[in-house]
Amino acid sequence: MRQTFDETTDPSFGARHLPLLRARMAEQGLDGFLIPHEDEHQNEYLPDANERLAWATGFTGSAGAAVVMRDRAAMFTDGRYTVQVKAQTDPALFERFDLGDVARYLEGAPQGAVIGYDPRLHSPDALAQLQEAASRAGATLKPVEVNPLDQAWGEGRPAQPAAPVVPHPDDYSGESHAAKRARIGKAVAKAGADAALLTAPSSIAWLFNVRGGDVIRSPLPIGQALLQADGRARLFLDSAKVTNALPAWLGDEVQIEAPERLAEALDAWPGGG
Repeated sequence: MRQTFDETTDPSFGARHLPLLRARMAEQGLDGFLIPHEDEHQNEYLPDANERLAWATGFTGSAGAAVVMRDRAAMFTDGRYTVQVKAQTDPALFERFDLGDVARYLEGAPQGAVIGYDPRLHSPDALAQLQEAASRAGATLKPVEVNPLDQAWGEGRPAQPAAPVVPHPDDYSGESHAAKRARIGKAVAKAGADAALLTAPSSIAWLFNVRGGDVIRSPLPIGQALLQADGRARLFLDSAKVTNALPAWLGDEVQIEAPERLAEALDAWPGGG
């Protein structure tokens, strides 16, 4: 399949979609909402279903963010996208800033403002900086249980990708997934942990010696995994991705489960909940 560069958005996206988002924000008592480009797996290149920033703003670059307040909004990109962001977003709706200025923008938030964020979409380090900036303004960052943008997107949102997950032979990987799991499990134990949670597609592909097609420009599967200190693992994949060859390839020490079971698994873990 050849790569395409056909545009799927335009500057009208902001005018069409911001009112829908703000209505959902109001339902949750939010004065603002953070929209990073990253998805639940911290991907740089996203499947269509996770292109939240593009849906809200029209911007399709691989690095950016937006802050949507009740009465204003701001778009943040790096120097690679100076021309693109002007072509794809409406200047009447979005102020434009450098990507490194998100925290500084939050320092200008109204005192007492409650700004929501989806905790699945932010790394802990990045979020800490934003929380500190909001605090200096007298505002609060609030994690949401339901992403208001996802609600606003609704039925028009594309389905999550479901490309088959297939074995990647040891002749190419250089090490069996059993050996990798045992080795990394020892590192987890040495760190004083009982298990490690993996969400990055590249980590899933490497650890289990598998490949997929969920991430554009990369042969990677989207999923999550819990790797225990003893080397056993639970791999959370959509059943549509599980090929006939996959269970035998992974063996008895890897349990394949539905993605919806991840939260349950974490809650059931000693100290979880």
